Amino acid sequence: MRKYQVVFFGTSEFAVPALDSLLKSQEIEVKTVVTQPDKPTGRHQELTPPPVKLFLQKAGRTDIPLLQPEALRKNSDFQKLIEELEPDIFVVVSYGHIIPKALLSVPKYGAVNIHGSLLPYYRGASPIQQALLQGDSTTGVTIMKLSEKMDEGPIIFLKRMPIEEKDTFETLYKKLAVLGGEFVVPATLDYIDGTLQPIPQDHARATTCQKIEKNDGLIDWETMNANQIHNRIRAFTPWPGCFTYWQGKRLKLIEVETRDGTQDPGTMKIATNADGQSELHIGTKEGIIAPQKLQLEGKSVMDLKTFLNGYGAKIQAADTLSSKV
Repeated sequence: MRKYQVVFFGTSEFAVPALDSLLKSQEIEVKTVVTQPDKPTGRHQELTPPPVKLFLQKAGRTDIPLLQPEALRKNSDFQKLIEELEPDIFVVVSYGHIIPKALLSVPKYGAVNIHGSLLPYYRGASPIQQALLQGDSTTGVTIMKLSEKMDEGPIIFLKRMPIEEKDTFETLYKKLAVLGGEFVVPATLDYIDGTLQPIPQDHARATTCQKIEKNDGLIDWETMNANQIHNRIRAFTPWPGCFTYWQGKRLKLIEVETRDGTQDPGTMKIATNADGQSELHIGTKEGIIAPQKLQLEGKSVMDLKTFLNGYGAKIQAADTLSSKV
């Protein structure tokens, strides 16, 4: 039986479970993998391969050709190479660049893409963070037919999953990546044989989300309530992290809980809970947050007990956190 010929486009960790499933399929042959070029990372700017490339290397899949073009648009050599492969379909997962129209026209069945939200909600670069920011209780993955416009293609398959109270971006990202990997092969095969028919999105219901920037983690105590800050910390853990300033130093809030009550925005007080244990309460626009893990600039992450042991004497009702140094 002839296997369906696939060209896979993917770069980040989110793409790895999908690629793994495709490589294990008895009905699909991955002809080549396209990922972004190695990039300098870290303090020393060392050239680092993207996660998809590292996955192939660790799996010992030297039989799979790997391409790392700098750009796809106006790249005639790359276009010709892909045309010569005569792929049946592209599978695109967290690649990082828009696939141009000329390239999308190459495979017989076009291209399918996995997106980490329930489209048409949260189109764009940060769907997982956006679901957490909004305090949603449900999210999922959408497998759609790729179009030129970002995340606007017709839906082939949609799978929901709950968002747990303790979920952060880090945990939810992993869960959704696994969910996409679980369904990419059956959804792709069912689309090819016509069992699944693409359904156009309702563009009138669409919402979008933007790329997360480093300063998005800054907490404004005057305008944000306790629930908003709690959700922001969940969405921006581990990057860019949520932070404020205390005594001229940046203070990261790694994990918090919310409490009822009123307290001046940004003020810190040491309180005693029903179990007789000390808590740190911080006032917000509405409600109180109680940090469980914190990190002061230049220090390691501390649980609350360690933080209070080291800095409790400095915390008074007049101590106020700020959105500026």
